[in-house]
Amino acid sequence: MKQIKLIEKFLNSRYAIYEYPALAHQFELWGKTRPLAGIKVLDGTPVFANTLLKYMNLLAAGTDLTVGYCDSIPYDQKIIDFLQSIGVECVYNCNIPEKFDCILDCNAVYRDLRPRYGFAELTRSGAYHFAGSVLPVINVDDSRIKAIETCLGTGESFLRAMEFLGYDVAGKNIVVMGCGKVGRGVVFYAGRAGAKVVAVDDPAVVGMCVNGTLVSRFDRKLVMEHLRQAWCVVSSTGKADALADSDYIKILLEGKQIMVNMGVEDEWGKAIPLERMLNNKQPLNFILAEPTLLRYIDPTMALHNQAAVELLKKTYSGGLNKIDRTVHDGYWKIVENKGVIAEELAAAGL
Repeated sequence: MKQIKLIEKFLNSRYAIYEYPALAHQFELWGKTRPLAGIKVLDGTPVFANTLLKYMNLLAAGTDLTVGYCDSIPYDQKIIDFLQSIGVECVYNCNIPEKFDCILDCNAVYRDLRPRYGFAELTRSGAYHFAGSVLPVINVDDSRIKAIETCLGTGESFLRAMEFLGYDVAGKNIVVMGCGKVGRGVVFYAGRAGAKVVAVDDPAVVGMCVNGTLVSRFDRKLVMEHLRQAWCVVSSTGKADALADSDYIKILLEGKQIMVNMGVEDEWGKAIPLERMLNNKQPLNFILAEPTLLRYIDPTMALHNQAAVELLKKTYSGGLNKIDRTVHDGYWKIVENKGVIAEELAAAGL
């Protein structure tokens, strides 16, 4: 419990409890029940100040915790240094195959390791790597809760990062390539801030496009016209090289559009040089001290933690699995009833 007290002191009331109702509920419950006592967990979540609340819960649950970090997943070195100073093991590029009971992974960084009970994966891109796994993998991305982070959280952070760099989106033409969870959030917040937003995707698979206009990705002539007129072009398909189209790339290389990536993959490919895009093709929100505000990532981090408990029940088969619906819906109700984002959930259609 000493480590928990030191984390609380380090955060120094940085967050109000209404910003993390799901984690707060989990912390109180797990401090009493200690469902992960003695369980060796490797957590590969991006390491930032708000992630400390996630670690607090794992420690309260009795976890033998190791924090994993690597160059492919953003992290704050100051937070790594702090964790090490209080005795939490932090391992760079962890490659010990059978050390852990559960691995809470991100982008399948640790997919080659062999945890006793299995994995919980945070991202859609990571889930692809686990499709043929012989070990159980709880796919946290495949949940309504994850949409809070990827839609609202990432969309809000796009706007906040643009403001941080001095850009005002009001009245500007923005083209968002991809209208899945991430793109939909960018459209929602940019449109609400007064931008004229066009989203490019397959109309047959896009559910909603709130505050923007949806254009079919199959209408190449119209897409190219919007790209030429764009003030800013945002990539959010979530797939490497998905936008490596020679006609589109020619327009962008010859133009002065601001180019932004909001996913973890290089969607434009090598023909677009690093320096052509803000933050050298890395997700723009990671220029911020807090890439995703806690209020949006709170239920995702709680659900990711909960997946470790679920894996111990041995009710999950090898390969990708959804988390138990009752467990998931319990956290959703906590956020809806006690959080500060209920209005945004409704407005964005979540």
